[in-house]
Amino acid sequence: MSHVTASAPATTANLGPAFDRLAMAIERRCTVTAEVSDAWHVDHVGIDRPGDGEPDGVLAAAQLVVGDSQPLRLTVDTSIPIAKGLGSSAAAYVAGAAAALRAIGEEASPDRVFRIATQMEGHADQTAAAVYGGLILIPAEGLPIRLPMHPSLRPIVAVPETRLPTAKARRVIDDTHPHDRVLRTIARVTALTAGLITGDPEMLAAAHGDEIHEAPRASLSPEVAAMIGVAKKAGALHAARSGAGPSVIAFATNETAAVVTGALEEFGAQVIDGPMDTTGLI
Repeated sequence: MSHVTASAPATTANLGPAFDRLAMAIERRCTVTAEVSDAWHVDHVGIDRPGDGEPDGVLAAAQLVVGDSQPLRLTVDTSIPIAKGLGSSAAAYVAGAAAALRAIGEEASPDRVFRIATQMEGHADQTAAAVYGGLILIPAEGLPIRLPMHPSLRPIVAVPETRLPTAKARRVIDDTHPHDRVLRTIARVTALTAGLITGDPEMLAAAHGDEIHEAPRASLSPEVAAMIGVAKKAGALHAARSGAGPSVIAFATNETAAVVTGALEEFGAQVIDGPMDTTGLI
């Protein structure tokens, strides 16, 4: 079989208080080309690539689905910054698994790829957004649910120069939480979900102040709080840590997007200012 291609988008997860429950696809992609070979090869041709000694998610996903009997040649071109809280590993697992399946003539259905990638990632929010695209809710049971986001909202992602491995960011989160903290978090998640669907500024404003994962991670990346403050001061309706961080996701309107983007760039962040990705895995 000749070479085949699979591509998956970057993602931003949690969106504030919805820890491991909400995620959204954004317009940066990991694209993998695969073809049957006599030995395993992987070439990274983009600027963003794993460093020496860092795990290669694309290769790991391909080897998981194909096994040892059929080596592949993989070419990876990604524009998703690594260790920035933008789902680089989820996109690598999704695109790597899908490309490998297609290379050996098997179906890479979204549900199948989602299950494989989630098994590797360990949590479903970012893999679901990478597979299905759009704004995704992970329910307590069953497959992910795609939610409508209000058309007045425009996502803006600020990416600082610093990095923060997800494993390190996970270690600071408590396993159990006091009753009052849980109740406050439920209220914030409810406000966030309603605000994203309706575009209501008061609902989105009520979603800030997460205590489950953002507060414990604050000392790991103090630039996050600074960027959130910059975005809100410039007119963002809501801003939060993107995934594990240290990137920040802000929601502006078409009228305020340019000001928010300019303020974050002046702060020194790289800004991804584009519409939500609604395609997912291709």
